[in-house]
Amino acid sequence: MRRTARSSEARRSASVASGGGPGRALPQRTCVACRTTRPKRELVRVVRSPVGELTVDLRGKAPGRGAYLDPDPACLERGLAEGVLAKALEIEIDTATADRLREELAVAAKTRTGGS
Repeated sequence: MRRTARSSEARRSASVASGGGPGRALPQRTCVACRTTRPKRELVRVVRSPVGELTVDLRGKAPGRGAYLDPDPACLERGLAEGVLAKALEIEIDTATADRLREELAVAAKTRTGGS
């Protein structure tokens, strides 16, 4: 008696061959300052909350408009100086907020890079 393949077996073998399945690709994001594309978990998300407050979002799930930055202070400085961070978040960034973002990014960089 001839054995026929189940439909799920055919789909499973096709998905493994095409690169889908368990080894799925990681989500990619682009740093707004240096325009490099990296895995989402390697970048830090800066979010403008619905009430207009800017914060660093390490979980990547806070509500509001977000922009991604490399966990490098130079990228934050470039984003602030060139105005690309303010443009991406659609908000004006004053000096007090920029200073607070610098402090939060420094903490986030240690978390992201595993530094102590």
